[in-house]
Amino acid sequence: KGMAQARSSGSSRGLLVPHACSLARLAAGVGVAHFVALGAMPFPFCGRRRQVSEPEVRAGNDDSGGSKPPSAVAAKEAFKPLSRAEEVSHESSGSTSAALDRDAPSAAASAPEVSYKSSGSTSAAPDRDAPSAAASAPEVEDGGSSADDLGWVPAADGELLRSTSFKTAVEAHRCMSRRITGGKSLARILAEVVIDDEEKEEETPSLRVQVRFDEGWKDVAESEASQICDQLENEVYQFSLNLRGHEYAFNFTSYTNASQLNIKTGKRRRLRIMDAPILEEGKDNNSQTPEQVLEQRRFGPQSKRGGASQHPIGKYLEGNQHAQGCFREFEKNEAKYAGEWAVFYHSYSFAALIYEVHAAVASVLFRFRSQYAALPRILVHEFHEIPDATTLLQRFNSEFAENKRDHHPAFRKVGISAMSSLVSTGPEACTARVFVSGYSCKDVGFLNVLERVLEALHVPKDKVTALAGQIIKLSEKHGLDVSQFGGKPCKSQKAGHLMQIFVKRDLVDEIVYAAEPYGPLDVERMPVSRWCDSDASFARGQVRIVAHPKLFMQANCVRLHVASADPTFHRNRQKFQEELIQLILELSDAAGREEAATSIWGGTLPSWWSAEDQRRQS
Repeated sequence: KGMAQARSSGSSRGLLVPHACSLARLAAGVGVAHFVALGAMPFPFCGRRRQVSEPEVRAGNDDSGGSKPPSAVAAKEAFKPLSRAEEVSHESSGSTSAALDRDAPSAAASAPEVSYKSSGSTSAAPDRDAPSAAASAPEVEDGGSSADDLGWVPAADGELLRSTSFKTAVEAHRCMSRRITGGKSLARILAEVVIDDEEKEEETPSLRVQVRFDEGWKDVAESEASQICDQLENEVYQFSLNLRGHEYAFNFTSYTNASQLNIKTGKRRRLRIMDAPILEEGKDNNSQTPEQVLEQRRFGPQSKRGGASQHPIGKYLEGNQHAQGCFREFEKNEAKYAGEWAVFYHSYSFAALIYEVHAAVASVLFRFRSQYAALPRILVHEFHEIPDATTLLQRFNSEFAENKRDHHPAFRKVGISAMSSLVSTGPEACTARVFVSGYSCKDVGFLNVLERVLEALHVPKDKVTALAGQIIKLSEKHGLDVSQFGGKPCKSQKAGHLMQIFVKRDLVDEIVYAAEPYGPLDVERMPVSRWCDSDASFARGQVRIVAHPKLFMQANCVRLHVASADPTFHRNRQKFQEELIQLILELSDAAGREEAATSIWGGTLPSWWSAEDQRRQS
């Protein structure tokens, strides 16, 4: 009812979200474009969350939390970054649950305003087939708005963590923890229930802080970790804290060399920050009822819902037995996962080598199961500012809509284009038709791109060029087209790849929005979770997906499968991954892997992380 009222109001005002809100307040006076876009995601606020009965909605900030940094009590020496070679001693006794005490002497006892703009008029649904979107959009060879120009690859100046900070790392983790552990998305709440105005305070999730002793890393107490993270969230990287009667100076000016100094004893130790577990290992985060799961299974594979014609597969893949076999495997996956997962399809071609390198590194460092698929994005820190689809839509409307649209490098750093069915016929793209050639641009210096990726992944600079050459040779050996990297094309001349992306239904609204060509919001199909849960045909409709590595590397959040149009590489891909991983492992030791993982992850590390090869844990 609220959505109907909003649809009829026709207002185009921005929306100021109060700390306590009700469905009626949200619906009243808000145009359909604003209301539906607002309903797409929980807001990415980073302060303490206020809880609105059950299920939860995060509605604003509580800026009163967190202590102000104390005055400095130590000389500049206290804040000197820790040298990797510096030796530190420690007492063998003391509590491991309060690791900071081990260096102490034994005798010592208002809500932000969020505005959404819709493409087109709010009084009439946009014509998804109209050419108006393409009129002012950038022209891209072989692929239109879905072509990947690799503008998202890190810059040649070694851009890695300079664009982020511990502040954004802490904020991003706390926000993601709330969103994933908070139950249903705002879109589903708005569609299903009337929200109670009563609010409750909920404790902000903290990261773990660890101290390095001779026997290994030990956690500091949770309350102390929270104080440290509060300082970092306030952008204070050199500070002192009095903890249990002892003064410590902390230095977080280096991501990989953070340290603490006991002011009285002069002992210095390395520190690192670990994510608090977002989802327990192996725990099912699905909040669907058994009846809802059964209903989705009854609806069946997404590509066959709504009586969608399967004709495009026969038409465009006729006579191509390999391609038909790939699509049959995808159909089996859809049938298997229909109950709890929505599915999307991402086409690409020459970017495949970059995706494969991401997958190999993620396999070694982060337990990613690279035997099943490549990985579109890996640099977690690039998602600190745009962690979800809500934020991506905000940035699109305020910045990208008049500036390259979804080809803007900041958009491409986090977002990928996708269709919602194996038999999609548009707008603009047909999944079966583009499978053979894929989408890509040809005016990109791909070899330079590969070298920049390797440098961003912490390959030693003096070995980047040689490793890039080895990777290209390995690709040629296994049939991957690397003609744009200075190597050979695949023999079949079929350079396309198709990634099948399963997203847990409860997370769809977090990272996906329904899109028109070139990225504007498709209002009619929002919230996208409701569309994906329906028995409608998915033969028409694009989406944009925030390919957040923290979710794409968790099999209980996102599951990936990939098919290659070239039969040789499709057959050899697992062997290619194994040999690629060995090339990368030869250039790293335990210390190097920790430094690389910390940088890639954005200043923190996964809660379970250790320096050994993580493949055996996946």
